[in-house]
Amino acid sequence: MKQPIVSLFIAIVVLGLVACDTNSEGRIGEDGTGHKDPGVMEASAKQLGVSVEVLRDALGPPPPDIKAAAQKLGVSESRLNQALGRPPKGPDRERPDPGGPLMGFEKAAESLGIPLQALRDALGGPPPDIEAAAQKLGISESVLTEALGRPSAKPDAGGGRGEGRFEDRYACVIGPHGYCIFTGRPHETGLKQGTDEVLDRDGNFLYSVNEVVAASSSGEILKATGRPAFDGDDLIESSQGGMTGDEKAFHKVMAIMFPIRNALMYDIATVTQSEWDELVKDLAKRAIKETTYTDGATPRDNYYGRQGVFDLAKNPEGQDIHHEVMRFLEEAGLYLLCHVTSDEFNQILKDTHPEGHDPCEDARIITKIPF
Repeated sequence: MKQPIVSLFIAIVVLGLVACDTNSEGRIGEDGTGHKDPGVMEASAKQLGVSVEVLRDALGPPPPDIKAAAQKLGVSESRLNQALGRPPKGPDRERPDPGGPLMGFEKAAESLGIPLQALRDALGGPPPDIEAAAQKLGISESVLTEALGRPSAKPDAGGGRGEGRFEDRYACVIGPHGYCIFTGRPHETGLKQGTDEVLDRDGNFLYSVNEVVAASSSGEILKATGRPAFDGDDLIESSQGGMTGDEKAFHKVMAIMFPIRNALMYDIATVTQSEWDELVKDLAKRAIKETTYTDGATPRDNYYGRQGVFDLAKNPEGQDIHHEVMRFLEEAGLYLLCHVTSDEFNQILKDTHPEGHDPCEDARIITKIPF
């Protein structure tokens, strides 16, 4: 009689231990991570680069579906398990994280030359839509995935220096008068050449150029980098107090490039030769984009100078010329920035160029001509 009782007792103990083990693995504790300490959830979310609310939503009610949660967060199962302090299971234990979590947003935003919040807004999610985010930011998917430390799903379709950044975003449509007008919207502000007056699209005076900064479509002041102008950028009234000379120069370059960009992308039908010559005086003064070369073996080997790109925009011959125009605008802005900033800033432009070029060397500057 004693032996059955002992056996029954042992069975109850074993079942209890199994139940406890199942709860530790199958049902996540009060905070969704297997720990009752809410600080663990905060630490896990921070490690993954998401908010606690986003992590909770992805995990769902206990027991969590780790595979589904990982997909929602855009990370591998092993990375999610690691952040949660849970040992990975099965083949995922040895599988490297394909690109890792969406961490390091600050570094990615800095490398792209955009505000941190603008990057987060563009990515959305989780999971992030890389293609849509790249289009919102005006860059190619490969540039965005590289900045995020994730493997690129496909190479830049353009492949050329300076043009891959815009492959997925920009296009122009041949209108009834033969001009290739860009899809998008023009800048609403810009510097009147030869003055310190910032005007609106109707030519009305708004501010002095010394009282404005360039800002993104979300209203965030742009950081001084080699970042080209994007749709939605404009000049807003703001003090330049406390800015370095390089930072002030960056914002003035943007103010100069906005009207040039509008002329080529949106207003080409009405821009006259004399108006174009006036717009590009700051470029001409520094011999920026003097020549045009179109005899290259491939389109990527060709480039357009100030007059060449204007003639092309005036007569695109039915072609989508957005690569040529965008390359001119990006390089012209960079070369102007090289002239009007310090050698230290020139080095930063080289170190942060997304395609590994030294733009200030490419500009072939003999003598800098600052503002």
